[in-house]
Amino acid sequence: MCSLPFLRTAFSIRLPAAFVFFLVLLGTLLSPVSAEAVNCSGCTVWDDPCALFEAGNETAYNEAMTASFGSVAVNMTPAADYRNLSWTEAFVALNSLMKERYAFTEWRGVDFDALNRTWEPAVAAAEQSQDRAAYLRALKGYLYAIPDGHANLLPDAGDFGAKDADIGGGFGIALVQIDSGDVIVSYVANGSAAEAAGIAAGDRVTAWNGQEIHDAINATPYIWVTKKPSTLEGIRLQQTRLVTRAPVGTTAAVTFTGGPAYESRSVNLTAYNDSYDSLIKSSFFVGKQINDIGATDPLNCITPQIADATVTSQTLPGGYTYIRILGESYDAYPAFRAAMQSAIANNSPGVVLDFRWNGGGEDNLAACAAGWYLEKPAFFEHATMYDPGIGTIVPVTSTWSVPQPVRYDGPVAMMVSPDTISSGEAVPMMLTKTGRGAVVSFYGSDGAFGINGLQAIMPLDIYILFPAGASLDENYRIQLDSNASLTGGVSPTVRVPLTRDTVARAMAGEDVQLTYATEWLAGQQGFNASVGSLVNATASASETPAAGLPPFLVMAALGLAGIAGVLWRRK
Repeated sequence: MCSLPFLRTAFSIRLPAAFVFFLVLLGTLLSPVSAEAVNCSGCTVWDDPCALFEAGNETAYNEAMTASFGSVAVNMTPAADYRNLSWTEAFVALNSLMKERYAFTEWRGVDFDALNRTWEPAVAAAEQSQDRAAYLRALKGYLYAIPDGHANLLPDAGDFGAKDADIGGGFGIALVQIDSGDVIVSYVANGSAAEAAGIAAGDRVTAWNGQEIHDAINATPYIWVTKKPSTLEGIRLQQTRLVTRAPVGTTAAVTFTGGPAYESRSVNLTAYNDSYDSLIKSSFFVGKQINDIGATDPLNCITPQIADATVTSQTLPGGYTYIRILGESYDAYPAFRAAMQSAIANNSPGVVLDFRWNGGGEDNLAACAAGWYLEKPAFFEHATMYDPGIGTIVPVTSTWSVPQPVRYDGPVAMMVSPDTISSGEAVPMMLTKTGRGAVVSFYGSDGAFGINGLQAIMPLDIYILFPAGASLDENYRIQLDSNASLTGGVSPTVRVPLTRDTVARAMAGEDVQLTYATEWLAGQQGFNASVGSLVNATASASETPAAGLPPFLVMAALGLAGIAGVLWRRK
């Protein structure tokens, strides 16, 4: 059953101080700097990351990871504990901490002084009335104003009923914006007032409560999204899903164009408790409909709706190998290796790597996985650490993806979603920049690739996470994290069209993105990595590119699969 209180069993307030210290040690890293400021000549170099996993010794692996931080461990401190402060004092202290240590202040154009001016009064008002739900909303609003999927919170005591109060009601419809720019109805609930009013799937919605539909979507809060988006594309997707949510009993005027005469009409609908039905129906971009935002226990309720293991595989019609990867944990490697060995032994004509809903994990595993497809070594990342004791940037590791002794040389199609976050974005990044694969998807990935960590504990046992570090490319430039223009992540190289037809097919149960991925693979007949380049225009006529503590311990401690994650590298 998925009825556990949100995160109550996932992150206990009784964590030993040494364990919290270890989380911070492994999760707290650099502030991004220029190439001139970082010299990685003294870094730990992971030049064969697969060897770490082929050894099959997780204890030795964890010890090696810890050792790579040895030079700065003496100066690392536990997460800031603000639980004995007032709510308002704690918020001001948190804002100062983020202003000091957040890795992407300049990169994302974050103005912490302005954020403090906006959200301190909201926290103070909540404190004055002792409104715990309002306090949580204020903290979420503050963090969600920073477009970084890693900057998030984990409330040990749940959401105080705030989510159900805010978005527990639906109007019997779900919306999606298609490639033409139109916002259409993707779903109408059977027996709903919307159905009775004549609203049908495919109808164009032009206004919501008298506001032009795009303006209404852009003004919709999205603080209850399970995996916080980092790009404008991801934000708009989630806002479009949430514009049709409201407190139960709320009335909305919906203006739409449809029907046999294709005429414009307005109807009034009232939000009712639909058990988050419209949000479930609008999650088709994951490949199947899941209860993500409405889940009461994300650890136990979301991922099992998608697959029963972190790595699963099967053979598709045509002999293609399909591998779904939901995270990069140490114990995921054997299943991945077995799937790849099978693909190689069976001369699979193509491989589909499904990273949709991947929550991240071990960067070294992502670097290793990429090596199964590469013809020559490729640089993965520099990781540096901000040492609070000396106030300077200290290089820590450099990582390479290297070809495996037996590797796959055929074409590789990858699928991502705005829920693909952190190290889950790494293999698509590596295979696209080396020309070894194509990303075939509706949307790009999350765009949050920083090194995340537990940073503070707030009153009411709310745990704050944000990245104090970044992943840098070979030229010491930030990679993948969205920038001030909200552009980032991995964009599709073969963008699956969002049309009335493809939306209808997805709503009927077809994994449209997988269909396009296998069609793209079929167009790569005869491809071999050692002799040729990928063909990038076979699956769709509308392929236009769009404008990082070991995970098994942290999953047990924090439990929120992919929402922000305090992992060894990312999550």
